[in-house]
Amino acid sequence: MKNMRNKKLYMITAYVLIMMFMALPAQAAQTLNINWFAPYYDNTASVILPESGQADTSFSFQGEIDSKYKAVLVKIVKGQDSVYYYYPVNNNTVSGQVYLRFGKGTYQVEINVVKPDPNPAVIAFDKLARTSIENTAEGDGRYLLPSWGIESDNQAIVKLANQITKDIKTDYDKIKAVHNWVSKNITYDMEKYKQGKFYDNEGAVKALETKKGLCRDYSNLTTALLRAVGIEARTVIGQAATNGSWYGHAWTEAKVGDRWISMDTTWDAGNIKNGGFVPKFSEKYFDMAQTEFDKTHKKTMDVY
Repeated sequence: MKNMRNKKLYMITAYVLIMMFMALPAQAAQTLNINWFAPYYDNTASVILPESGQADTSFSFQGEIDSKYKAVLVKIVKGQDSVYYYYPVNNNTVSGQVYLRFGKGTYQVEINVVKPDPNPAVIAFDKLARTSIENTAEGDGRYLLPSWGIESDNQAIVKLANQITKDIKTDYDKIKAVHNWVSKNITYDMEKYKQGKFYDNEGAVKALETKKGLCRDYSNLTTALLRAVGIEARTVIGQAATNGSWYGHAWTEAKVGDRWISMDTTWDAGNIKNGGFVPKFSEKYFDMAQTEFDKTHKKTMDVY
């Protein structure tokens, strides 16, 4: 039965791709230029890509994936800039929107299928396809458009962001309102903390649904809510110090005018005491003087 299903999938996919190429003018068909790898040829994974080699800001895809894979991992590259997107497989199907966030130009697109690994922190994958797509949209949207774990286009995220910022006039006050909501409403996940668990695919949506998370979850939710109302924001990965000891941490930066302001919605939510989380809302780490903030926070990288 499995062989028959795979053969059927292969035939359907081949037919759709043939029809796509027939419907395209010669130049567009050449720009699509999909290179397939082993999972496609052994009939364990296949995706349908856009009919054209051009896109305006984003493109969508869909596919059927064998049960031995758990997700699709898409990498886009433009010049020196690159970013990944992660799409879980549900009932052997997958679909998603891929955002071309680095402005107008040609993007190299790599599509990979993720396989289980004994170490949950490792993302092991097989290459599925490679192509290039031309983005016709002007402007760099790396800090405005959705990204892996920062799902600012999610309906629940957009709805909440609009509710939080309703009737607020300035971007600065909107940023502060989002900071305050996250710090007041998200609880530090002590179980996840004690187990040392954090996975990139548990992002803003998961934090909103469960109302709990670790520092990266706090930061991703803060960043997503800000992007959802058109404010440039980014999650920052680095080191933080408590009582002189430095450890991995994440926080958020948002752009107001020509400056980026820092905020730590995790630290402003409360603290850990006697093995438990104690909620204690504060605005101490919202737009603190940068020289003071830098005494306890050292940035390593920005997350697009």
